[in-house]
Amino acid sequence: MNTTSTAASIEALVAEFAAQATQGSQFQALTALIARLSEPLHDAASWAGVGDALIRGRFAEPAAALLGAALHRYPQDVELHYLRGNAFRVSQNHVEAEQDFHSALARNPGHRQAALSLAFMLREQGRTNAAAAVVLALWRQHEADLELTSTLLEFVRELGAHAQARIIADAARARWPQHARIAAVAGELALALGDFAPAHSDLRRAIELDPGQSAAFLRLSYCQRYRDPADPDRLLLEDAWRNTQLPAPSRICAGFALAKLHDDLDDCASAASILREANPMARAEYPWSGERWNALIDGQIRQPALPALDADPEFVPVFIVGLPRTGTTLVATRLAQGGGVHDRGELNWIPAMYEHLAAPRALANRDALESVARLIRTQMRRDDKPTRFYVDKNPLNFRYLNLIGALFPNARILHCRRAPADMALSLWSQHFAHADLRFAYDLSTIALVADGHARLMAHWRATLPLPVLDIDYEALVADPAAQLRRVADFLQLPDGAIAADAAAQSGSVITTASVWQARQPIHTRAIGRWRRYAAHIPELGRMFGEAATG
Repeated sequence: MNTTSTAASIEALVAEFAAQATQGSQFQALTALIARLSEPLHDAASWAGVGDALIRGRFAEPAAALLGAALHRYPQDVELHYLRGNAFRVSQNHVEAEQDFHSALARNPGHRQAALSLAFMLREQGRTNAAAAVVLALWRQHEADLELTSTLLEFVRELGAHAQARIIADAARARWPQHARIAAVAGELALALGDFAPAHSDLRRAIELDPGQSAAFLRLSYCQRYRDPADPDRLLLEDAWRNTQLPAPSRICAGFALAKLHDDLDDCASAASILREANPMARAEYPWSGERWNALIDGQIRQPALPALDADPEFVPVFIVGLPRTGTTLVATRLAQGGGVHDRGELNWIPAMYEHLAAPRALANRDALESVARLIRTQMRRDDKPTRFYVDKNPLNFRYLNLIGALFPNARILHCRRAPADMALSLWSQHFAHADLRFAYDLSTIALVADGHARLMAHWRATLPLPVLDIDYEALVADPAAQLRRVADFLQLPDGAIAADAAAQSGSVITTASVWQARQPIHTRAIGRWRRYAAHIPELGRMFGEAATG
């Protein structure tokens, strides 16, 4: 039977099954379909084709049964195991799905669809380590495939499995030394893991190969604190900043990186001059709406109280919130160094789930809240060694403390604060990838956000029963031991659980602009930093010098 007639036969069989299943008994329709496929002219490929068509036609459970009958005839057929795994996955029978995917991969370790289906399912279950292992094994079967390698590299990186992703990236960079994107990703991974020398080398290589790798300029500047005015990076960044032929994102990133270099060298005049050009360019490229911000804050203040779910005493999420650049990464990394706490970095689950619930007006629906709580709990627990405390340090989660309180009544909130002028300068000096942070390119919008933050935090304090511990950046860096003892007491951690002198070590993952600073001993150099810029950016003093911290 040729391919055309086989396809027509499969289409006819599935159409006949669908008609019978809709009009009468699905069981009888399935029995008849299996009988037809048992005729000698139908081989394993025919069974697989019908099973695949049933899955796509939303008959997943009949497909699993049919494919099971096929496997009695052809127990070693890889495609049948893979397809039945898909049918089980769609039917939410995850244990059986995993078994079939593994059976397919045991017979053909390079089966892309089986490996990727298994990896996606494991990711949905929060089993990120297992998903990364599956992808790593698949990649080893196809190391010479550039397109697949790039896809798998991005998948593992999105999992947060940076060490496994780096294995792929380093091998890919060696195989394709002229590939700018792979060099950039290899540098980003090395940087996130605190391996600064190879990160610097890979990021420079990416820029030299393709100046369109815009983020590489920024990350290059994060690899060190510049001390030499003649550092070779300076010429590289200056050339990119002055090159009007470069795409705007690359020029913008090069400008912010060059400003950081001048700031490291204590050349505030040059840094301020560059930032006065780079910020308007970024603002034009990445617009942000103050009206939408005010509508969000006012809407949250008007929002009726949400119903609280029952707390899981074995799962205590810790949300580190506040305006960005107020010490959130510092607190998270020190907290995670003590053990008994898993730092998950800056997660987007809370804002994403708030939008997911708000759109259908389901914020007060207990069943919907239960489903979201299970999802977030699964994604925060993952498949690491179990513990009690899990940290999400997305600072802008302060927008949704009402949802956090509803989902996790036993959550703990660490609220980071900083002198407003220092906070504003630090924000204005950074280029951020996330759209929520585009307010940082204008001092007036920073002030607007700071005002909204203060209003909303005051509202939450008055209306939510969530425990909140304020941590002032200035107090933290002046006396880390005392402030971290406050955090330990607040979380009811044992004495000595958080070491004040334990900087984040190489191997721990940091993906924020604080990737260098968080790995250094705590210092007080940034306190009052804005005063060094007061003559060059007088708006800082006028707009933030006497403002309240919120």
